[in-house]
Formats: sequence, C-alpha cells, structure tokens
Amino acid sequence: MRTLLASLMFLGLVGHRLAGDQVPLSTFMSEPAPENIVYATRGDEKLILHTFRPAPSSAPRPAILWIHGGAWVGGTTDGFMPLARYTASRGLVSFNITYRLAKPGSVTLADCVADCRSALRYVRAHAAELGVDPNRIAVAGDSAGGHLAAALGTLPGFDHPDDDFAVSGRPDALLLYNPIVDLTEDDWIRYAVGGAALADKKKTARPSDPAALAVARALSPLFHVAPGQPPALIQHGRGDRVVPYAQAERFAAAARAAGNRCDLILLGEDIGHAFVIAAYKWPEPVVVEAVRAADRFLASLGWLEGEPTLTSSNPPAWP
Repeated sequence: MRTLLASLMFLGLVGHRLAGDQVPLSTFMSEPAPENIVYATRGDEKLILHTFRPAPSSAPRPAILWIHGGAWVGGTTDGFMPLARYTASRGLVSFNITYRLAKPGSVTLADCVADCRSALRYVRAHAAELGVDPNRIAVAGDSAGGHLAAALGTLPGFDHPDDDFAVSGRPDALLLYNPIVDLTEDDWIRYAVGGAALADKKKTARPSDPAALAVARALSPLFHVAPGQPPALIQHGRGDRVVPYAQAERFAAAARAAGNRCDLILLGEDIGHAFVIAAYKWPEPVVVEAVRAADRFLASLGWLEGEPTLTSSNPPAWP
C-alpha cells in the first residue's frame, strides 16, 4: 500500500512538472521506491535496474541510465536515486543501475564495462514493455561512472558473452560528470590493469610496461573517439583534484575534431570532484544546477520539453 500511494503521489507530481512548476529536490529524496528489475546474473550476484517510470504515455519515452562512481571498486546507487526520480518526473524512463565492482583477481574494469553494456542492451531489448524509445537512450555517470558511460559510447568490444550482440550496446547520448577518460595517467592505470596492481595498497611503482599501457589505452574513451559517436555533455570542475579537468578538455576537443557534438561546461575553481551526487560533498544548489544543465542538453536534442523544473529546497534537502 505504501508503494502504491507513493506511486500515485509521484504521478501527481508528474502533472505539476509538465505544467512547468518548479519542484524542490527534497521532493525526490526518498519516494517513490524503485521497481527493481534483474537485468543479468553474474555467478551469485544479481545486477539490478532500479527503475522509475514516468506517467503513462501513448508514445515510447526516452530513457536514461544513471551509473554511479566509486573508482570502480566501491560506491552505491544511493546518490543517484533522487536524480533518477527527477528525470522520471520529466518524462524519461529512468534507471539507476548496479554493476559488479572490481576486485583483484576476479572482477576487472573490463567486466564493469561489460555489465553496463548488458544493462543498456536489456533496456533496448525490452523497450516495448518498458515504454522506451530504443533510439533515445542516454547514459549518465559521475567519475568512474562517467568513465563507464563514456566507454559505452566509444569503446569497441567489452561485451559479456551472454549478451545478444544483435542488440546495440551503444547509447544515443552521453551525460558525463567529471569522467575519467584517460586511464594511462596517474594511478588510474592500476585500476585498468587490475590484479596485483589493483591489490597493491602501498602503491609501489605504477605499471608502465607496454602490455599495461595497451590495456589502459584499450579502456580509455579518449583514445577511441571516432566520427558518428553519440552527442555528449561533459561537466567538470576546475577545482577537481581527483580527475584533472584537462581530461575533459582533451575529450571534448577530440570529439569535436571527429565531427561529434560535445558540449563542455567547466565549472569554477571552487567546484571539485563528485559535485552531482545528492547528499554527498556539495551543497544542494550545486547538484541542482548540474542536473538542470543535463536537462537542458536533453531538451536541445528534442528529448524533453520546456525548461528544467528542478529547484533547490527550502530548507535544504541536506545540511
């Protein structure tokens, strides 16, 4: 009954949204509960699409898959739950996805990419029952999740053998927040190589042999930009001390040189890493504006109508 009431309340809010009312982020912090769909099973682990559906429509809706960060080894879907609820209120079938986390000697970064591609393929293959337009599926991610989103739009291969390869695993738009696009830099190469390099807590000499560099390049979206790839929006803080904003600049330049649309928003020196995660490090207005920018980008593609409806809460949704 609680879930039903929350869903009915949510559908009521959708009507306000379509009318152009501004709705605070606090509205989306906890309700409604997601519909959990298992998109794949890897060993004993079930991989989940936390699903939020917009109001019923006679026509298929665009969709968005939110991919959390956490250096591929951690993180949760919690910080993107309010954002998925908001994008559903705007008319997108919204998914907040889980994927296997990297572990030395078992799950690799390549497996993370493959899982996210499986999630995208599941949504596209089940588009009719989910109410999704299979030609309008966006992926959005922060940090390592931004890498995974960019990887889906650029990297060849990295498929799970159980996938139906007749179904495209490439998204139709990319929303990238402080993404890691070059894994040959700094300690990111440890995550790309995995195994002993990832298990090395003392962080001795970084892998630098040709084989390690080849693996890192193969997993780096920057080195796989090519014509015909999805339009992208990158948002990155100039104050980011985790992922240099120069990575975003290089990716945007490469995408534009290839003839692809790539909008780049560089935020101020006072904005650092992970600024789009709800109730994490950054004040609510920073998160709200990061989501509103993505909303405007999708509207420019013709996927959404009108201005963003998300606004900051009073009092704030978190301290």
